[in-house]
Amino acid sequence: MALSSRQTHSLRQTLSAWQLQAISLLQLTNEGLQAHLQRRAESNPLIRLRMPMGAAPLGFEDDQPQAASGLQEHVLAQIRLMISDPATLRFAMAFVEALDANGWLDRPLSDIAQAAGRSQPEARALLTRLQTVEPTGLFARDLRECLALQASERGQLTPAMAAVLDRLPLLASGGLRAVADATGLPPEEVQLCLGRIRRMDPKPGAQFGGDTQPLREPDLLVTRGAEGWRIELNRATLPAISLPPRSTTQADAKLRAARAEAEWLANVLERRNRTVLSVATEVLRRQEAFLEEGPGALIALRQAEVAAVLGLHGSTISRVSRHLLIATPHGMRTLCSFFDAAPLAARDLVAAPSSDAIRHRLRQIIAAESPAAPLSDAALATALAREGKPLARRTVTKFRQELGIPTMLSRRGGAAPLAGLRL
Repeated sequence: MALSSRQTHSLRQTLSAWQLQAISLLQLTNEGLQAHLQRRAESNPLIRLRMPMGAAPLGFEDDQPQAASGLQEHVLAQIRLMISDPATLRFAMAFVEALDANGWLDRPLSDIAQAAGRSQPEARALLTRLQTVEPTGLFARDLRECLALQASERGQLTPAMAAVLDRLPLLASGGLRAVADATGLPPEEVQLCLGRIRRMDPKPGAQFGGDTQPLREPDLLVTRGAEGWRIELNRATLPAISLPPRSTTQADAKLRAARAEAEWLANVLERRNRTVLSVATEVLRRQEAFLEEGPGALIALRQAEVAAVLGLHGSTISRVSRHLLIATPHGMRTLCSFFDAAPLAARDLVAAPSSDAIRHRLRQIIAAESPAAPLSDAALATALAREGKPLARRTVTKFRQELGIPTMLSRRGGAAPLAGLRL
């Protein structure tokens, strides 16, 4: 029997919704998958969820596979006092894990929510609570928000201050006069705001020192076996679905629909796990030198290459690799960190070092330099070129800034509170 146009449209909508749900599972971490499947099980009595042994109700102490940094310990101590709901605590951990050494979030709010299987409104609401943690300015998404949080706490977030904060980038190029012209404020008022900004801390997390460590269990494990390296899913954090025996009657339409949904979800979950494992295996097969030698041995790898080998769409590789965490012999890494986004000529693909490997070497060169005669970015570019890693000086500057390393002059003396801004 032919379908009417209305029925066909409805079917397309249903299929599209189910396909979107299947795609969304690819980008969830194991913990995000737990939260997603728990919600599905609450609405479908035929979904029997088997939670992993490592997913016991949260008290943060059992959820930290590695020792937290000083910043993380400081933040967690306050969060434990603020939040008692286990699910919210678990969600908060995703934010703590996203803190960089400065105390800012190092990834978009949408990515944090997506990886945890939560909505963006939920993420925004929790972020508002977390931004009350001391010292003020933690969990900011950029410099402007970090300083605005501190100005607000001090009762200084006036319309004039907000306008100046919105135009902070102009300070580097045009100075005070450019900000005054752009805001329409008198230069004296701009100067007053800048004086207050100088007394703020643009990097509230830096005082705690140390690199941050992932606070959640890895999604994938890499171990060396008798036949070489082995990549496997971390079953200690991976949920599973089982179904009750099929009823012989199942006359109830709702039960039939629930059964169909449960079977579909179990199949999608199995396909998700197979896809994740196949992508991770191919990535680490190509990055085997990293497993043997460490970050300096990473080679340039594009997502399109892995997609072509596995017969998958490039967007699938992107979704799978974005948030998944792998425990390697050289520490925890996200799967996406094994890819290099820079375009490379075909002749460079075989043995070209990745940008991550170059950053690693750049850090080593700077660590070995003489404190009395630190190297300029041009000199660093020359040193890298001698090692077969030619980079433009501006690229060296970009990598140095991403590593949080001050300029040559600042390395010789003390760094200014707001490096790069002429206040």
